[in-house]
This record gives sequence, C-alpha cells and structure tokens, in this order.
Amino acid sequence: MELPSAPQLADALRASLADRPARLAPGAGRRAAVLVLLYQSEGGPHLVLTKRTETVAHPGQVSFPGGRFEAQDLTLRRTAVRETEEEVGVDAGAVQLVGRLDDVPTFASNFVISPFVAVLAGRLRPVPDRVEVARVMEIPVADVLSADARLPDNPGLAELRYPLDSEDVWGATARILRDFADRVRTAVSATQAARAPS
Repeated sequence: MELPSAPQLADALRASLADRPARLAPGAGRRAAVLVLLYQSEGGPHLVLTKRTETVAHPGQVSFPGGRFEAQDLTLRRTAVRETEEEVGVDAGAVQLVGRLDDVPTFASNFVISPFVAVLAGRLRPVPDRVEVARVMEIPVADVLSADARLPDNPGLAELRYPLDSEDVWGATARILRDFADRVRTAVSATQAARAPS
C-alpha cells in the first residue's frame, strides 16, 4: 500500500475515525492516555515509540509516549499531550489532534489506556527525559503495516507482537498498533477510492 505524507495521512485518518468512533471502556477506574504521534520524515510518515528505562514501571518495555491521568489535566487528551511533551520533548503547541482509537484495558496493571492520534507540525526533534526514556524510536508507518500483515487474522496475546527497530513490541502497545494499522488501511483505501476515476 502506497502511503501519503503524514499530514495527508492525518487528514484521511481524521475522516475515518469520525466515521467509526472509538470504542470507549466504561467505568471510572485507573485511566491513562497515550499519543500515537505522526510526523513526516524521509521515506514517508513515521510514528513515535519509546523504550522505557530500567528505573520506571514496566522497565525496558516499548510503549507510546503517555501516562496516568492527573486531575489537573481535565481530559485524557491533555494527559496524552502533556506526557508526550514531558517524555519526548515535543512542544504541545506543535501537536494537532486527529482522533481517538479504541480504549485498551491492561491486564496486569488494571489501567484503561485511551490512545489519541495526532500529527506533528514540522520535523521531530526529540529531547527524551533520561529518567523515563531509554531511547526514542522513530518508526515508519510502512514498517508497522508490513509487520501487521504478517500476523494471523486473529492473533492471541502471545502471537500479537511487532518486531520494530530491533525491539519486540507486545502487550497493550501491540494492541494499539493493531487498531492503528487497521484504521490506516481503511483510511488510505477510502481516500484512494474517492480519487479513482469513475
């Protein structure tokens, strides 16, 4: 599948996400939010993942930038943007929200994670928080789609793993990637169909 630029992909996803709103998990339990941050780089649209340091919760795991909802955030969307600014050094003013993916409950930590898709104006110049982030991973969206295409149609939790940038991405992050990959394919296909000559 030929992918458009990150801003064009963001526009396509915005329309697609509006057509099929995110499934939200009920209840007022422990909440967290993450940002699926798109940006344009050489070779096409990319997204940001982080590898956690060994001194924080879930040490060494790969995740989207984000974290626990705090009362002063007021909304989960603000949580996702604030945490991304703190963890990766991305200016919140350069982040434009695109839409929301399905909520993802976690099993071990009993959180509900709300993923938000956003697009970055300009290039990514990460300044990672060295306490929380061991490395910032800049992942081509094409690599996510390629890894996703090799998965079974209905993978179990043990099978739902994405080999990306020499890391094994699993758990809640892999479930978010699965939803994201499906939404990207749907959005791009709809855009291409709309542009095709009748």
